[in-house]
Formats: sequence, structure tokens, C-alpha cells
Amino acid sequence: MSEARVKVWDGVVRSFHWLLLLSFVLAWWTSQSGMQQTHEWVGYFLALLLFVRLLWGVIGSNYARFSSFIFSPAVTLGYVKAIFSGHPGRYLGHNPAGGWMVLAILVALSITIVSGFVVEAVIEFEGPLLGVLPALSDHSAYLLLDLHEFMLNVFWVLISFHVAGVVLASVQHRENLVRAMVTGFKTGRKAL
Repeated sequence: MSEARVKVWDGVVRSFHWLLLLSFVLAWWTSQSGMQQTHEWVGYFLALLLFVRLLWGVIGSNYARFSSFIFSPAVTLGYVKAIFSGHPGRYLGHNPAGGWMVLAILVALSITIVSGFVVEAVIEFEGPLLGVLPALSDHSAYLLLDLHEFMLNVFWVLISFHVAGVVLASVQHRENLVRAMVTGFKTGRKAL
């Protein structure tokens, strides 16, 4: 008997996921290549992606909503312990650790975007915040630039943990989570 396929990840979630990946790589590459104007446009696109995902986290489909995957610290800690024991519960949507990873990525993305917009306004004298922000000292402006650049390191750490978590969960639950993020479907067997 074949296992039922369940639509878990809607088009908005899947599009956000893959467009975020592509945009992150493009933002990194353009910053390393001195393509400042393109880097800024990618930043604007990332801001749009973030806005859509935050909105979709409130009004979207069941598994897209934050309320479906932000678990208490106690539940999350229990889940992490179960990972290390080799027997974590299986979730159709994000598991507790994955839910907090989504939140961490969205917070990091928000900090990166806001710091980039502020740097663009106060150092380069352009962008959507030009004329809106109070004057900042050069020292403060360059601290924000340092923060913006530091967030790249934060993203590399988050991406590493995310990929490791996806691989581990795929092995532990014997399912291809990357394929699920492409097709939107997971099997409905024994899930929380």
C-alpha cells in the first residue's frame, strides 16, 4: 500500500526558499565583485521577499503560518535531545528546531536588510532611507557597515546548520526533504 502524499509547502513558501537562496548567493557575489548597484537592487528584492514571507507567515496556508512551527523552548529542547538519541518525532511541517531556524534566518535577514538600507543612506547618500534618518556620526555609520558585513558570517553559520539539519532529518526519517521543498509534497505517514 502506498503512502499518502500530503501537500505541505505551498508555492509561496517554496518560491521564498529558493529565491532567498539565489538572492543570498547573488548578494554575496555582487558584494565580492564590486557590483554595488546590483548588490543594492538584490537587497531591495530581498526586502520584498522578506515582506511577503512575513505576511504569508500570518495569513498563509497552514504549514506556512508561524503559529504552526514556532514551538516553546521546552518542546524545542526536547526535540533536540530526541535528535541526538536518534528518535525525533516526525512533523509534516517544520519540526521545532526547523521552526526556530526559520525564525533565526528571518531575523538575520531583517538585520541585514535594515543595516544595508541605513548604510546606503548615510554613507552613500542614496536609497529609500535617504533624508528619513537623522544624521549619524561617521563612527556610527561605519559600525552599521561592519554589522551589515558581519551578518554574512551569521548567514553562513545559519545555512550550515540548516543544511546539516535537513540532511540529518532526511536520513532519520528516510525522506528527501529537498525534494519536498521542490515539489511541496511529503508523505503523510506517522507525522505530528
